[in-house]
Amino acid sequence: MAYRLSELSRLLGVPRDGDGDPEIRSAAGIAEARTGDITFAENGRRIADLEHSGASAAVVGADVACKLPVLRAENPRATFTRILQLFAPEITDVFPTGIHPTALVHENAELGDVASIGAYAVIGAGVKIASGVRIGSHVVIEPGVQVAADCLIHAHVTIRERCRLGRQVILHPGAVIGSDGFGFHPGPEGLVHIPQIGIVVLEDRVEIGANSCIDRATTGETRIGAGTKIDNLVQIAHNVRIGANTAISAQTGISGSCVVGDGVTMGGQVGMGDHLSLGDGVKVAAKSGLTRDVPSGQTVFGYPAVEFRRGFKLVALTHRLPEFLKRLIRLEEILGVKDEES
Repeated sequence: MAYRLSELSRLLGVPRDGDGDPEIRSAAGIAEARTGDITFAENGRRIADLEHSGASAAVVGADVACKLPVLRAENPRATFTRILQLFAPEITDVFPTGIHPTALVHENAELGDVASIGAYAVIGAGVKIASGVRIGSHVVIEPGVQVAADCLIHAHVTIRERCRLGRQVILHPGAVIGSDGFGFHPGPEGLVHIPQIGIVVLEDRVEIGANSCIDRATTGETRIGAGTKIDNLVQIAHNVRIGANTAISAQTGISGSCVVGDGVTMGGQVGMGDHLSLGDGVKVAAKSGLTRDVPSGQTVFGYPAVEFRRGFKLVALTHRLPEFLKRLIRLEEILGVKDEES
């Protein structure tokens, strides 16, 4: 599919500027863009990079000078996202329509107008799947699971028994929903497994990245709030409750019974100790270790995580420790103080 820049201007409701009306066949980043591509830039350094881009056009802010033909947008990133949606592959290319003959669907499963079930998928007894759901190859949906309308479940996902998915949930390849929580207690013959009889609930528009795991509750629910996005390789333990529109980056681990508020942002490789609470709007910098509750609206950094300005100051001081040690030794020499350990 291809569009003239003028067509994109009309479709997106943003003005066009510059010479020419190039044909746009795809979208790309600044560095890899070639003839026929449209790219975007939203800050000074990236705008300067446009001078060397091979793109045919760009999406920029209202007052940005650019040699390329441009679309001028108040929010270039949001406009570029809409362009990506125009060029995204058709969903039927990924999920062919219909039920593959090798799929195993239990006779007691209830299927609405399911759009697609891929090769070697397994649908268990009592599963309820609403209309418009697309299920990739080798997916396993165990007994009693409920899947609401228009979900996308990519290849090799496992959804264990009785878990519930809201509308428009997206599960990327290898995600596991409802595996047992890590619950054991010491007994006379070693660690005793605590049965995990709860479930996982994913509310509407939740997205779970590849190979992430959401553990079922010991009792009750592990719940992920509406619109929350979870990256690849994230571990969410049993009985965790995460609010709406929260973003959690890759390799983060959230321990059991934690509560995470609405609109929280967590960078990559964050670790969160058990039974902690993060208020609404909290921001956690990458590689931080959370050992205490964090009130709403705070930004924290470090291990243990502290208010971010203090955290960066502590890091800066740590890097100066060799200098401080030399100064201390010199002062001891001047004062005639001997190291008792020497």
